[in-house]
Amino acid sequence: MKVGFIQCAVISAIFAIAGYLLFSSASLNVHVPLTVSAALLISGIVTPWLASLIQSPSSSDARAHSNDGSVETLYVGNLPYRANENAVKEYFSSFIEVQSVRLMKDRKTGKRKGYGFIEVVTDDLNSVIDKTNDSIFQERTLKVRPAKDKVEHA
Repeated sequence: MKVGFIQCAVISAIFAIAGYLLFSSASLNVHVPLTVSAALLISGIVTPWLASLIQSPSSSDARAHSNDGSVETLYVGNLPYRANENAVKEYFSSFIEVQSVRLMKDRKTGKRKGYGFIEVVTDDLNSVIDKTNDSIFQERTLKVRPAKDKVEHA
């Protein structure tokens, strides 16, 4: 879960108030509680911003900087209904570098539909398909094809 700036500011304000109350009840110098609360407030707001600067590049940046090849999308059919994204990613990672996995679910029931899409980094999509198509995953024979572009309905 990604925490936004507003949530960080609110949490920091709560900690700043708590710090002020805690240190003011200790009957210290008047400037100490104000200093502590200001430091808590500023650090709570600045820390997420600093963390975002240090954080690894986003998935779009990772695609742009990948030296191994271009990102291609595969359609994977006949997936077991019990399979989750992590299991599929782990399986395909033994063949190719996997960027992401999206397994399709029924909107009404939330149950998996038995197919999904995998973004992989490769220069040779056909060799990846040759390796993975008709392979056995959790007792099911997978059907792997290049994904078709999504058609916009007017």
